[in-house]
This record gives sequence, C-alpha cells and structure tokens, in this order.
Amino acid sequence: MNDPSQILEVLQLQHFFMGLDEQEFADVAARFQVLDVPAEAYVIHEGEEGYHFFIILEGSARVVKYTPKGERNWGVLKKGSYFGEEALLFKKPRPASVITLEPSRLLRMGREDFYQLLDQYPQMRSNLAVTAESRYLAHKEAYPWLAEDELIYLIKRKHEFHLFRSLALPVLLGLASIPVMVFGLAADGGAANLFWMLLGGLGGLVAVAWGAWNWVDWGNDRYIVTDQRVVWLERVAGLYSSRREAPLTNILAVNVVSSQLGRILNYGNIEVRTYTGSILMRNTAQPHLFASFVKSNQARSERRSKEVDARLREIALRKRLGLPLDTALTQQVAELVPPAPSKPYEERPMSLRESLDTFFKVRYEKDGVITYRKHWLLLLRKTFLPTLGFLGLLASTAFLVWQGFARDETGLASLLTWFFLLGVIYVAVLLWWGYHYWDWRNDIYRLTPDQIHDIERKPLGKEDKKTANLDAILSIEHTRDGILELLLNFGDVTVNIGQTKFIFHGVFNPDQVHQDVADYIEARNRKKRLLEAARERERMVDWLTSYHQQAEYLDDSGNGFEEGDLPG
Repeated sequence: MNDPSQILEVLQLQHFFMGLDEQEFADVAARFQVLDVPAEAYVIHEGEEGYHFFIILEGSARVVKYTPKGERNWGVLKKGSYFGEEALLFKKPRPASVITLEPSRLLRMGREDFYQLLDQYPQMRSNLAVTAESRYLAHKEAYPWLAEDELIYLIKRKHEFHLFRSLALPVLLGLASIPVMVFGLAADGGAANLFWMLLGGLGGLVAVAWGAWNWVDWGNDRYIVTDQRVVWLERVAGLYSSRREAPLTNILAVNVVSSQLGRILNYGNIEVRTYTGSILMRNTAQPHLFASFVKSNQARSERRSKEVDARLREIALRKRLGLPLDTALTQQVAELVPPAPSKPYEERPMSLRESLDTFFKVRYEKDGVITYRKHWLLLLRKTFLPTLGFLGLLASTAFLVWQGFARDETGLASLLTWFFLLGVIYVAVLLWWGYHYWDWRNDIYRLTPDQIHDIERKPLGKEDKKTANLDAILSIEHTRDGILELLLNFGDVTVNIGQTKFIFHGVFNPDQVHQDVADYIEARNRKKRLLEAARERERMVDWLTSYHQQAEYLDDSGNGFEEGDLPG
C-alpha cells in the first residue's frame, strides 16, 4: 500500500526539487510509479540503455562497476538516494549496475516524463548534471578516505575566475620575457647577447612553472558533499595535504556570503558552522547550489538516523523478549550501532614508498592518524650551512671542470685527485645535511582518534615522547607571532591538559591544526554519546521487559486489575 505522504516527504528532501510549490510537487509525484523489488535484484545493468530514473523510497542498494580486475564497489544508495540520471541526461549507457541489498521500494519515472520535467524545470537539469559529473569525478579520483557505504553527491572547485586571476601575473611575466629574448638575439656584443637571452629564457621558464603551479594548486582544492559529511580537500603537490570535514549531523548552519562581483559571476564563500567551529570554503563556484546540497543531505541524514535509532530499540526489545526478528529489520542499522573501542595506536616503521611520499610534507594522514612536522622554514634554518656548503661544492666542481677541460691546464692525475677529494667532501656534506633533515623529520606531533603525541627523536640519539588522552584536554589555542609567521602561515598550537601544556611548535597553518584537534575531540564525544544512547536503550528495554514479565505474571495468576478495582 502506497503512502502519498511518505512519497511527498522523500521528494521534498531532493535538492533538485527545492522551490516547488504544493501543486508542482503533486504533479511530480504523479509521474512516479512505485516499484517493489526483492533483495539481490538488479534494478539496472551496466552498459544498458537508460529508460528510467529512480528514487529509493524504502530499502537500500549497492552500486557496482565491473572491471577486468573484478567488482568495484561505487557506494551504497539509501532511502532518499536517486540514481539513473546520468544515462538519461547524457544519453550514454548505464555506467554501473545497481543491486538491491534488501527488499526495497523504489519510485520509478519513465524517460518521457523525466525529459518533460527537465523542460518544465530547467534548474533540475543543471542540478542533476552537477551530481552526475561529481560522481564521475569521484569514481575517477577514487578517494581513499571514502567509506564503503558513502556516496558523493557534489564536488566543486574554486570559481574559474580565481584561476584566471592567479594566471594573470605569470602570463604577464611570460609576455615580458619575449621582447627581452628578442633584444638579446638582436644585440651586437657577445656577452650582452648571452645575458639578455638567458634573462629572457629564465623569465619564460619561471612564468611557465609559476602558471603550472597555480593551475595545479587551483585544481587540488575540492569542496565535497557526501550523504554523510561535508569535506574540504586542500593539497599542495608533494608538500602538504589536508582534509577538513564536518559530519552532516554536527552541522548547525550553512551560510553563503558573496560580493557584488561574486553574485554576477556566481561564486562566494561558504561557512559551514559546527559544534567545534567553522569550515570556510572560499570563492566556491555555485555557492547556493552547494548549500542546498548540504541542507538536503543533512535532512535525509537526520531522518535516517531517527529511523535507524527506532529500529535499534525495536531489535533490542525483540531480542530480550525472545520474539522473532524480521531479517529486513536488522539491516541499515550500522550507522548508529555503537562503534567498537578503537585499538590503541601502534607506531610502525615507514616503508620506503611512504618515506618518499612524505619526504617534505608538513602534514599527512594515514588510517585516521594525522602527523604534523614543523614548517619548511625551520628545516631551511637547520640545513642552511650544509646547503650553503653543497652549493659551494657545486661551484668548485664547475670551476675545476672549466680549468681542466676548457683551458687544459691541469693534468689527468691531478684532476682525478681533485675529483676524489671533492667526492669525499660531497659525501660528508650530504651526511651533514641528512642529519639535520632527519632531526627535522623526527620532530613530530601526532593526532590519533584517542590521543595526542609529542615525539622528538635525535638521529642516533635519545627519544622524548609525551602522550595525553583527548578526554583530558581542557582547551586549545594557537598563536602566530611576528610578520614572518603571519606571511608564511605557521605558528604554535598549545593544548592545555590540567597543569601540563602540549605545545606544537612551528607547525604550518596552526588554524588547521587547532581545528583538527577540536574535530577529533568532537568525534570522540560523538562515540561516547552513541555508547550512552546504547546504554539508555538497554535501560529502557530492561524496564519494558520487566513490565512485560510482571504483566504476564498477573495474567497467569489471575490477579490482574478488574474495572471495579480502580479507585473511585
């Protein structure tokens, strides 16, 4: 039996239907057909032509892509999720198969009705196209942090205007280098000719490298909405990577701020406010669309949490009373099942590949553990003298080669002797540089789901390590002192634990480190709330079981209340 109010409720939570009035929603609902599908049934097959668009009314399904290496899981679709739009929008074969995980009820719309709605509500086409493109990009990128049952709905970057603005100076530098090279070619003097040619060529190379860096840096910033969280990915190739996120259930508000130019070009800043602070996503393209995706998925997540919590209570009560369990009832509850206690973090040696991947990184994350190193400027200070010595050796080597081969004034034996001595000095200077690099590399701060660690190891020397539980943290603060720290964005983060202070000295982007610690504290508190909710359910079940047993006893003994036993 179909419940029109349930269908309307699911449709109203779809971001691409937002803004429709009651009559328009009724028209949309009339175009859908309710379809009951058993578990493990193929709703759509990869490679087939698209004829229908689907929304899950009840149940869940998995998205599977078949590759030469086997099945690849593309996520789990839950109540309120939609699929099938990509093949209809772009008139392409289905990119993946969708298989139900349990008996499910789907809303199905035919191709003709789907195209009529796109014509009737043009915004629906652009919104669905954004989702389809985001899912394609998500599958292409294969984000390792994505949960197995998590689905990406939207991926946005900074607006293209800010890419073009960042390329303006490199382009001007490149254009200015052309006449310098031309002047060098036209100059009469040999030395002046070479100087101007080299200057122009160097300017051109710097312009190309600068422009390529800005292009890659623009492309590496991603703002993502999934069915479980909002994520901001920020990466600087080979040097820095961070992921700031907020679970949908922790979001208090989503605000959009745009300048006059931003409103014209459709970009702006998005502030996602949570219990532990804010995530500010700057210069995002289509900011209001991003906000609508967040609100839509947040509403679905909250409703799903309440439904799962109710299912958990029912399952616990049925188990306690010895009543049979419905198989379908036990599914879709993993979201609110209290998590198993996390295993204490165990440090292990890095593999060679991991060492190379994190060679200069000042922040990296693996298996939920974030590691911070001090800023690159502090590495430069440590390695300044050996670096200066290495540059001096290079100059000496170049001079020796010029003396020996260009002027042919040095004998072969003498050259070999000098090269041998330089080789020994090279090894000594590299070892000197490596010692200071390893000293910088081993001075780390680590954040795990349960603890913070302050670790300092001297190469071939002693190790100092301080550890504290996240539960003991009283406050967090960060500072950036001086113009250099403000310009290069590094400073100190202080974590107060009773009378003890954990100070993360000289870390890059202290705002980010501060927020990371606050987020991990909130995640731990959320686990504790889930455990407390589970204990509360158990207490409720105990009361209800006791009541049920007493009621059965009274019925069996014939001592139940009669109408005449009531007072008055």
